[in-house]
Amino acid sequence: MAERRLQGLQRVLGVNALFATAYGNVGSSIYYALGLVAGLALGLTPLVFVITGIFFFCTAATYAEATSMFPEAGGSSSFARHAFNELVSFFAAWAQMLNYVITVAISAFFVPHYLGGLFWEPLRSAPGDVIFGAGVIVLLSLINVVGIKESAGLNIVLALVDFFTQLLMVVVGALLVFSPQTLADNISFGVAPTWTDFLLAIPLGMIAYTGIETISNMAEEAKDEAVTIPRAIARVRTAVYAIYFTLPAVALSALPVTLDPATGEHSTLLGVAEEDGGYAGDPILGVVKQLDLGFLQQPGELYVGLLAATILLIATNAGIIGVSRLVYSMGIHRQVP
Repeated sequence: MAERRLQGLQRVLGVNALFATAYGNVGSSIYYALGLVAGLALGLTPLVFVITGIFFFCTAATYAEATSMFPEAGGSSSFARHAFNELVSFFAAWAQMLNYVITVAISAFFVPHYLGGLFWEPLRSAPGDVIFGAGVIVLLSLINVVGIKESAGLNIVLALVDFFTQLLMVVVGALLVFSPQTLADNISFGVAPTWTDFLLAIPLGMIAYTGIETISNMAEEAKDEAVTIPRAIARVRTAVYAIYFTLPAVALSALPVTLDPATGEHSTLLGVAEEDGGYAGDPILGVVKQLDLGFLQQPGELYVGLLAATILLIATNAGIIGVSRLVYSMGIHRQVP
């Protein structure tokens, strides 16, 4: 008699796998969000990340509690179903679908920008970046057909390497370029940035914290979900704060706000487009290029650029994992055609 195969999702993921997949999604956002936020918030960029971090704390706490109560794929759509009804759950599910499409697209789009900054300039502009990014999404979708356990195993190693590399950048940057005086000089309240730009930068900065939903959508694959999910979310929160509350200050010390006498406009190269000589497409690589690392400068740039591209691949992969589990849940509850 043929062996009966178990149907549905299997509980094979522990704390490390859940943490790595979610951190790959959340922690990678600094590689593009830093440039986006700095373009508007200028010298107040570190403050923006602290403010948005408060919202992230509340969101993460909500997901930790709700996912432990309802450990099923679907995330916020599942919470809405239990709290309200199927109609509210339907709209929550499709809103999350749009969120995943955006985060997957952004992560995949910035992979060629970091690689292009190291190897091939055409990857930093259209159509090279678009074609390469689309190829990344297709390739990772095919890899995930193999299975979540195999996919998550690679994430653990790469996520840990990325976290400790970012932490090392903070330490080295603090020793070489960090300057409280420069950070103070970067700020001209109401002028650089304007209050309008500062307020706009806050919702934009929330992009940096997207991805915690991934753990919730993988709840049906978590071992001992009442324990592993809260622990994984707590680890993600701690790791993200360690980087997001420190690295922007180092970045603004390395690439401070300057005034263009010709136009009277303030800017930092963190938020200036590549074609204008800035690092908006690869802000972390731009920071490394400002560090005086001596004989380690070129190897350091190569390492960080490759790691950034790799962790953005993880983020793209995490988004694909999340959306696949969301669609699985939507299919069970007849929320997709």
